[in-house]
Amino acid sequence: MDFRRTLIASLLASLTFPVLADTFSTSIGADYSEGDYGTGTRSEIWYVPLVGKYETGPMTYRLTVPWLRITNPSVGPDGAPLPGGCGKVESGLGDTIASADYAVLDGSQSSVLVDLIGKVKFPTADEDKCLGTGKTDYSVQVDLAKAFGPVTGFATLGWRKFGDPSDSNFDDPIFASLGFALPVAALTTVGASYDWRQKVVSTGDQIKELTLFVTRKLNHEWKVQFYVVKGFSDASPDGEGGLVLSHTF
Repeated sequence: MDFRRTLIASLLASLTFPVLADTFSTSIGADYSEGDYGTGTRSEIWYVPLVGKYETGPMTYRLTVPWLRITNPSVGPDGAPLPGGCGKVESGLGDTIASADYAVLDGSQSSVLVDLIGKVKFPTADEDKCLGTGKTDYSVQVDLAKAFGPVTGFATLGWRKFGDPSDSNFDDPIFASLGFALPVAALTTVGASYDWRQKVVSTGDQIKELTLFVTRKLNHEWKVQFYVVKGFSDASPDGEGGLVLSHTF
């Protein structure tokens, strides 16, 4: 969830590249997903992130603070297995994610964007309530986007270092995405992306997901994005959907 949402948000923010002035924006989202994740017990996740983003020159800084509600906790919103022994329904603060993005190419010369991104997931979620693993995670990735006439193609390749909770031994997976965005009206863009990630535990499965999204600019300051997701593996949700409302100051 995390790398897919971040990629799409970054791409769509860049469709009017380059950014010539410092900007600050905030977003709030609501994401619902469900699936049994190979456990035989259905789990539901509500993920409500509040995001602050600051862009200055080639740098973009982002901080995400989410609220979570999980029914029958089995995996977190990032697809990592959660510790067992919790209640049927748990809710509270999720893990905070901070990231820094450096634009190697900003698209101003060749309509190509190349971004280097580093992220840290801080364990602010309550491990005892099965809202997180209780460990700090790190990830690095490269995002690329290129315009082909009206169509913008985008891709990402990254690696994540998981912190290992007690009695576990998480693998550190490679992840990737590939997709496109296409304007269908003056203020509306549609697109799709396919996301993949290696398994986190030896008995688990890879993440394989297809995302369809629509973004609508309401005016110069406001933008809304809707998306739906279909999972194709036990590590992915059977279904997911959500929206993100963004405001630029």
